[in-house]
Amino acid sequence: MNGGLNMSNVISIDRRTEVLNNLGDYGEANFNVYTRPIKYVGEDGFLKSVLNKKILVRDDNHESVGVVGSKYEIAQHPDAFRTVERIIARSDLDVTDISREINVSHDGARAYGIYTLPAHSLDLGNGDVSALQISTRNSFDGSWCFHVDVGAVRMLCLNGQVFLTDFAMFKARHTAGLNMEHAARKLTRAIDTYQNEAELWAKWRATTVTDNEVFRTFAEVASCKFITKTKAMAYDVAQLLVEPEVYRNRTLMRLWEHYVTDEKRVLGSNAWAMYNTMTHWATHAEATKSTAQKNIAAIQVARQDKIRQAAKNSILLAA
Repeated sequence: MNGGLNMSNVISIDRRTEVLNNLGDYGEANFNVYTRPIKYVGEDGFLKSVLNKKILVRDDNHESVGVVGSKYEIAQHPDAFRTVERIIARSDLDVTDISREINVSHDGARAYGIYTLPAHSLDLGNGDVSALQISTRNSFDGSWCFHVDVGAVRMLCLNGQVFLTDFAMFKARHTAGLNMEHAARKLTRAIDTYQNEAELWAKWRATTVTDNEVFRTFAEVASCKFITKTKAMAYDVAQLLVEPEVYRNRTLMRLWEHYVTDEKRVLGSNAWAMYNTMTHWATHAEATKSTAQKNIAAIQVARQDKIRQAAKNSILLAA
């Protein structure tokens, strides 16, 4: 037993651990990988090995999920999820009615889990309730390290709400050797971050935005360089919408149309409506290309990162 824990904490840890264990297995991510050497036939006809590389192979279907360096240390998907659950168990979070959603992409090379904690909900007014979420990601292809984010879900529309503060994120190259107690303490302090973000959301409700401000932020998210790298915003949105570089950007058009027809109409011309447009897109929009839909979990993570990046240059952080 850790000497820093008193008996009441141990009992709480045991109860939270039991609740988390009852969530079941990890679905599509419930497999491990093993390694195999890379071999090829040389010009002399003999079989040779690539000494500085190895293949990662799934133990359930024996398909490859990536090629990595010979010194690469594997963080198995189930181990990553078990790690974040141990962190949750050691925190002071209330896990009553907790739920977990597991998704994979890239044939299992990337896995993503979302834990929703309805016991930690905040009413933003008029029945607009948000519940705390903890997400974790792991990969075998080098795209993600073990990664824990704190966010929320807006219960009215089930939008995943991205926290803009760096404090909400925890990263580690591997789960092995992770300081569990430090991670748990940081996760417990995330409640303060959650409340601070909610105060920011309240400010956004009262922050009026112009169509040009909204459109420029959406252009940043959609990587529309015609707008972000030029003086195009000297024109109004109606003029910009007829530009080929603009109307051919499907992401930008999705964001703008949803803002105008849904969020702005219901919430008004404010930063809260702009933010919810982006989180709706990140959570619910299908992949731009139908062939990429099987990797939507990874795409959603990338979208969240784009929202954080765009927020640095928008009225959201200035509010």
